[in-house]
Amino acid sequence: MSYPFKPELAAGNRMISLANAAREKGYQVTIYSLKDDSLKQKENDGHHCIEPVQQLFNGFVGRAIKEICFAKRIFRELRRKDHQVVWVSIPSMFLFFLAPKNFAVLSHLDVRDLTWEYLKDDRSIERFAKKIFQFLARRKVSAFKSVSVTNPTEFSYMCNELGFAESQVKLVPNGVSREQFSKLSQIQVCKKDTKGPIVISYLGNIGIPQNLCIFVDAALRLPKVIFNVVGAGENLKVVEDYAKKKGVSNVNFLGSLSWVDLFEIYTGSDILYAQLKKEFEGAVPSKLYEYLSTGKFIIYGGSGEALNLLENFDNFLTISPDNPRKLVEAIELVIQEKLYEKNSDKNKKKIRDSFIREDHLGSCLDNFYIDNSLQHEN
Repeated sequence: MSYPFKPELAAGNRMISLANAAREKGYQVTIYSLKDDSLKQKENDGHHCIEPVQQLFNGFVGRAIKEICFAKRIFRELRRKDHQVVWVSIPSMFLFFLAPKNFAVLSHLDVRDLTWEYLKDDRSIERFAKKIFQFLARRKVSAFKSVSVTNPTEFSYMCNELGFAESQVKLVPNGVSREQFSKLSQIQVCKKDTKGPIVISYLGNIGIPQNLCIFVDAALRLPKVIFNVVGAGENLKVVEDYAKKKGVSNVNFLGSLSWVDLFEIYTGSDILYAQLKKEFEGAVPSKLYEYLSTGKFIIYGGSGEALNLLENFDNFLTISPDNPRKLVEAIELVIQEKLYEKNSDKNKKKIRDSFIREDHLGSCLDNFYIDNSLQHEN
């Protein structure tokens, strides 16, 4: 994968769960991930850290060149070992587009997001790049024996747009690890002092799809509510600068936190918030599964697959994305009706029964690899 091997990140958490599921079945596992000096990681037989590539200039083209160079670097490292199964996890599209053919006995593509489909058609360079990426995706189908996707939209795309056979594709929804769920599900509602402020928190990636300037706009209109922003991402500075420009003092930018500190934020929050812009309706924020595991009240701004997921749960409100007025109205309603005082056992049970990562990933390993006569000891 092209991200650091950190449980706080969605990509790292999914890979940790995959490694656990595979080892439980007797596989020997090696993770190839982006090196992160802050983690003080040590190389060993089970983990290889790949040196990052410097981004020479800002913008879409700069990021693309950086990801291309990193993809080549990680596949070069893979060729130095003889792996019988290689599991390539994206949303880093170039790990898909640049995957060599026949680089393992069984090569598997794990799709967490179809990032190239989110490029804007009204921008000439992105429209041109999108067509190129679609072409590259179709050419790389033969490089992979099997595919896992996280939702029905991705399943349909891989079969209908790229031409994978339905038997090659398995729906492996996002979720939470067994360890994370055991901790998050113990969280209860905060007992509020009658004069204490309500706390609403966003935890996750801070990028263009999340558009957290909307969160800042809501904070400006609700000065008595505390707004926490937890995480990092390419749009963090934009949001921080926007908050400074607006003179907002009730937004706390807490940065990337360890899992222990994240747990404390979850415990101290009354409301949990997430959003994806309308053009990302085919995606489901992975943090929603963590949110639901706590049983706490959720406000979600978005459409599409995330709403389909939430239909199976309770203790939430959905609003249109990129609409600060609707967000303010939702927060005011939750406070007025004291909806934040409820903790949903239904949500916790549904996550436990249907969205534990190791359960789905273990089933995926069984379906594809045992059926292909690859023995556990390999």
